[in-house]
Amino acid sequence: MQRRNRIAQLLVDWGLVGIVSSDIIQDVAPLNQIKVLSYKDKGDWILETKYNIGSKKKKVEETVS
Repeated sequence: MQRRNRIAQLLVDWGLVGIVSSDIIQDVAPLNQIKVLSYKDKGDWILETKYNIGSKKKKVEETVS
């Protein structure tokens, strides 16, 4: 939740969004825990997902008789 709040606060600071009730964004992650990349520098980084939301579905192998 802290990461989400920090990202929301950054978007507000940059003028990209407005928050209706800004008093709910109090508990934010430290800025050093979030890396913001410009699109042109995206190729210089290896982007990896930190979290997987939802469960992975197992592949079912079918055998043909």
